[in-house]
Amino acid sequence: MNKKEYFERQKNRYQKGELEWCAKEAREYRSENTDQIMRIADEAVRLEFIFDLPWDMERTYEKETFTYPINWTYMPTDDPEFIYQMNRHRYFICLGQAYAMTGEEKYAKAFVDMITDWITGVPLTEESKKVTWREIEAGIRGENWTKSILYFENSPLIDDAFMEMFTKSLEEHGEYLLHARRGFQISSNWGVIENHGLLFIGLALNQEEYVETALKRLEQEGQIQVFSDGVHWEQSCMYHNEVLHCFLESVHILQVWEREIPEKLLEVTRRMAMANVAWKKPDGCQPLTGDSDETCLEDMLAASAIILAKEGCQEAEALKGCAGEYPDYESIWDLRQKGADIYDNINGQTPKQKNFMLEESGNYYVRSSWERDGEYLHFRNGCLGGGHGHNDKLHLDVVSEGEDVLVDAGRYQYTYHEENRIWLKSAYAHNTILVDGQDFMEYTDAWGSQNAVPELRFAPKEKNGYLVLEGAHTGYLQGGAQVLLNRKIVVLEPGVYVVADMAYTGETHTYSRIFHFNNQGQLVYEDNRIVYNGEKAKMELVFPQKDTSVKKVESKLSRHYNLCEKNESIWADRKGEGTTAMLAVLAGRQKQKAEVCMQQVYNPVRDCMLDEKQAQGLYIRTDNHEYQLIFRYRDLTGPQDLLQVEECLGIGRLLICADKGDTISFA
Repeated sequence: MNKKEYFERQKNRYQKGELEWCAKEAREYRSENTDQIMRIADEAVRLEFIFDLPWDMERTYEKETFTYPINWTYMPTDDPEFIYQMNRHRYFICLGQAYAMTGEEKYAKAFVDMITDWITGVPLTEESKKVTWREIEAGIRGENWTKSILYFENSPLIDDAFMEMFTKSLEEHGEYLLHARRGFQISSNWGVIENHGLLFIGLALNQEEYVETALKRLEQEGQIQVFSDGVHWEQSCMYHNEVLHCFLESVHILQVWEREIPEKLLEVTRRMAMANVAWKKPDGCQPLTGDSDETCLEDMLAASAIILAKEGCQEAEALKGCAGEYPDYESIWDLRQKGADIYDNINGQTPKQKNFMLEESGNYYVRSSWERDGEYLHFRNGCLGGGHGHNDKLHLDVVSEGEDVLVDAGRYQYTYHEENRIWLKSAYAHNTILVDGQDFMEYTDAWGSQNAVPELRFAPKEKNGYLVLEGAHTGYLQGGAQVLLNRKIVVLEPGVYVVADMAYTGETHTYSRIFHFNNQGQLVYEDNRIVYNGEKAKMELVFPQKDTSVKKVESKLSRHYNLCEKNESIWADRKGEGTTAMLAVLAGRQKQKAEVCMQQVYNPVRDCMLDEKQAQGLYIRTDNHEYQLIFRYRDLTGPQDLLQVEECLGIGRLLICADKGDTISFA
């Protein structure tokens, strides 16, 4: 296909003045992103590569330099992810944008030289299908190639000979993706990534079979892979957003081509976009759930708002309200002035709803507000989620005054290493509970595991401003220790939480509750009280039971792929015979030290005091309120019927009384 024929077919080609508008807006409103793109483009001209764009799936931190002919299978360490990143060609778009902003032919020459080198030097073979021609990279190239070529339409270096080679390789990609179909792809993010690339290629080459096949597959994959609450089943915010990106791009390219958008495709895109609203932290980033990086969500939210607003989706208002006042950098180039005008006309506002209970995926998000200095808690008790999921049942993340306090340890790398990949996937790297210091899962390699067990979920309960989250899992019932672990999180007020753990068993064990702290603050140890002093936040973690042993354990934290830092964790150990209760109180936003102590529970019917195996009372005084809580550990019968601690009086598994007022019962 010659140059004229190709570009005349492209309904998403840049019209007169559009690239100038994009360049001007990018410099004015997204100067930091613009500087980064220009740096990446200049490095690419010199064949120097660092993969550090916000949504690069596997970031790097060391510059690698090449010469022609490029060794496209070069692997600087034992991690093949560098090869995959190198062969996704995201930097071609950076070259295109740099060309649009400067008009300098060196960027067009680098694009032509590199893509020519790749096409001539990386043939499709059975061997290359394992490395440079994996289906996922072929799908990503489908988007990156068809987008990047549009920037160079007016370059004399893009001639008919180049376009014949380019379109022939695109067709080879299309045929490869058309016939690449395994059960794995139906259930994996790979399938969505591959088929969105097939859609781009089909539209670019006017191949209707590619388009129809891609849309059928994308519909099926969306229906299978995404829970009704909008969360991708692999339980990784990072890969959730890779899939969402592909769905958004698919909807957008269909809009531009004036094609009908399948209803199921639009619906799954809408749900996934709103999941980003649900889990967005006060700093704008996604949580480090599963294999995820600490990436800002505001660009995804802005792009989602524009694309969904085009389809009349009311959710666009909340998406913009959680993003910003102006479109993100990539939306300037992809959605252009029409997109910016749509965004400007959206009545952006943060949702009235602050808490999101994503029960099907087992993720619960609690926040005090949508402000940057807000309080935020994430309780997780969902399915493992395959190879990208971590053993994080009963885990919690906590943010206070906008600053991370309790954190997930992240992912670091995918290469199999016991001390890195396996440890970071394990329960040891999460804020959860161990029995006798042992994880219940076994890890067969970087992706596989044995002894994965189902979680037990309980519906959240809310009364009189108090919220109770609860979950359990059966991990230790499959052999060895016969223990059922249960965790309740009681939200008393913004930044004040009670973490009530129970081990149901007839045996004697030592239980370890693990708390990983943000390494940007300092920990102060005061007996059974830990104080986190951060840049903005101060939060106390108090263990009121006297027989709790608290120790500091050195840990690690990976906010981005290939980056790992030291941090500290706290292990709170308690030995128990039979059913054992373990309590902890988290108190943030306090000017005065929170007062926390245990209280004995009285039964006024039988005029007797109860022992700690039957029920326990907990006293908490914060800056704002004085609380008395009663936890009942046995069934509602006999001496466990009517329970009392001073003014706290009632019947229930959990009783809460604030400021000597009415007692609220959670049965």
